[in-house]
Amino acid sequence: SAARTALDVGCGDGLLTFDLADRGLFVTGIDPHVPGIERARSDPRASARTEFICGDVFTADLEPASFDVVAASAVLHHVDARDGLERLKQLVRPGGVIAVVGFGRPDGLRDRVLEVAGAASKQLRIVQGRYWEHSAPISWPPPLTTGEMCDLSREVLPGVSFRRLMSNRFSLLWTAPEAR
Repeated sequence: SAARTALDVGCGDGLLTFDLADRGLFVTGIDPHVPGIERARSDPRASARTEFICGDVFTADLEPASFDVVAASAVLHHVDARDGLERLKQLVRPGGVIAVVGFGRPDGLRDRVLEVAGAASKQLRIVQGRYWEHSAPISWPPPLTTGEMCDLSREVLPGVSFRRLMSNRFSLLWTAPEAR
């Protein structure tokens, strides 16, 4: 079945929320950062397809197993990563998808090479005038290495697809098992 609903965890100014809504989803964005939520709510792209909650994803009144897509971008290093993954898993419906882009400390030569490549790419975007800086609160360095995040995600989300990316980033994609 096609996805209809999404949760954007740590939505900030709502950039991902709006992208998902543009793809036809009804999207709830949640973030504890008041200024970000205020910017998202007042953005001209806010619509009947978007809802913004100023709150904590761990304590917010969100129905378990109720979202077709649960997305989190640059969130897990702000919280206990295991608790974060468990909460995302609790909120996605059977057959739904969890999509995460996160940060880890470099772990080994491969991560160091990706870190250097990311720095070069950032400098190129700056020179080209295409670099954008977010307005979200910064928490650095990440508490876990990329390798630790890989191991943890494989433990919490069996069968997860985990990829190391440039600039200390990783992505993970997981489809929740169908209900029996």
